[in-house]
Amino acid sequence: MIDIHCHALPGVDDGAPDVEVALEMLRRAAAEGTAAAVLTPHLGPADGPECGRRHGEVFESLRQRAVGAGLELDLYLGAEVAFRFGLAAVAAWPSVGLAGTRFVLVDLAPGPLSPGLEQGFFELRAAGYRPILAHPERQRELGGGPERLERLRQQEVLVQLDAGSLSGRFGRRARAAAELFLRRGWVDYMASDGHDLERRPMGLAAARRQLEGVAGPVEAERLLVENPRRLLRGEAPRAGASAPAPRWWRRRRRWRP
Repeated sequence: MIDIHCHALPGVDDGAPDVEVALEMLRRAAAEGTAAAVLTPHLGPADGPECGRRHGEVFESLRQRAVGAGLELDLYLGAEVAFRFGLAAVAAWPSVGLAGTRFVLVDLAPGPLSPGLEQGFFELRAAGYRPILAHPERQRELGGGPERLERLRQQEVLVQLDAGSLSGRFGRRARAAAELFLRRGWVDYMASDGHDLERRPMGLAAARRQLEGVAGPVEAERLLVENPRRLLRGEAPRAGASAPAPRWWRRRRRWRP
């Protein structure tokens, strides 16, 4: 499996606090079947291009330590960019594109959505980048009413689910939204979004089993292996097929958060 979203870069955000924890996070991920990982530290609204350069320096140091420790895990660098105006300019900064590609992982604030959301993603696409929306199932408005996400999908915005959402780690609302997005064929990637060793680890084995139970083994392979591998090559993901909604969903007249 290939993890395109994790916070194992040490000492730069709310993820791994130091190199030792980072190496252990990576070691456990490899033991669960992760063959490659894109490290995606947060890039906040107040951060500038110098932050990306620092991420690159820390990454190279960690990569060397990982090689020295004998970790069998290919490492790449990117960023999880907080949505802001001027995303296209931010995407051109050092260490922002995932694994050096034109794919950009974008995070939304948990509260009200920006009225300029669609315009921001349009500008990013017009500049030649491929936006990936990080864990929309956890965003209150997108998770509570899928119509807005459907409009973003029509703009060719890609979607990444968090592994913990299917297990209920982020609550029943996020789990129900994740299952709905999967059934509608709106998901392109699943990633760990790992931050630490216990509360939010990087392992993907349990998530793969849960994903197979919800969407089947073919879909699990697409989201955890095939599409992430295509991303590393700079290629567009393969689209999934939508599945019929379960009876309990069809009985509901509307989505209620």
